[in-house]
Amino acid sequence: MVADKITAALNGRRAQLIAGNGYKPAAVLVPIQERPDGDYLVLTKRADGLPTHKGQIAFPGGRAEVTDANEIETALRESHEEIGLQPTDVRILGQLDQVTAGYGFVVTPVVGVVPSNCLFRIDPMETAAVASVPIATLMEPGNFIMSDFLSPGGHPSYHFYVNGWDVWGVTARIIVQFLELAYDFQVKKL
Repeated sequence: MVADKITAALNGRRAQLIAGNGYKPAAVLVPIQERPDGDYLVLTKRADGLPTHKGQIAFPGGRAEVTDANEIETALRESHEEIGLQPTDVRILGQLDQVTAGYGFVVTPVVGVVPSNCLFRIDPMETAAVASVPIATLMEPGNFIMSDFLSPGGHPSYHFYVNGWDVWGVTARIIVQFLELAYDFQVKKL
């Protein structure tokens, strides 16, 4: 079962944290669905009317609120608001390294397993679409590229082309780390 492998990989290391510099805390859920035909990641397309990251492909998540006890609670609350995922339906496996994002955010990726038969209910004010993407498809050579250029933040620039979407930026960086830890995916470094 892939959840056991992911849990072991996440628990066998300490997630890197980013402190200070006035970053605004945020968290995303990296939702995995285990299906008979393989493992899937759930991705969303952000609504065009949002003030930041509009129209981008992302994991469900967002800015922490003062009422959130921790990053896990932020990721679960935001996932419920954006795609109707019930927090009780998520089995948390662990956390990936924090990453910085535009607009001064530091994002904590929280990995969790969600039911394979989820009926997502999107909030159109926040989410334009939701899709379950086969993880095997993400790793196909034609669907992944690493640009020769670094991002404005000095990070490698990755792109996944799936579901007619260009998945890039922070979301692509999170996917790369997840695939490297859980699926032995290897990116040739510049």
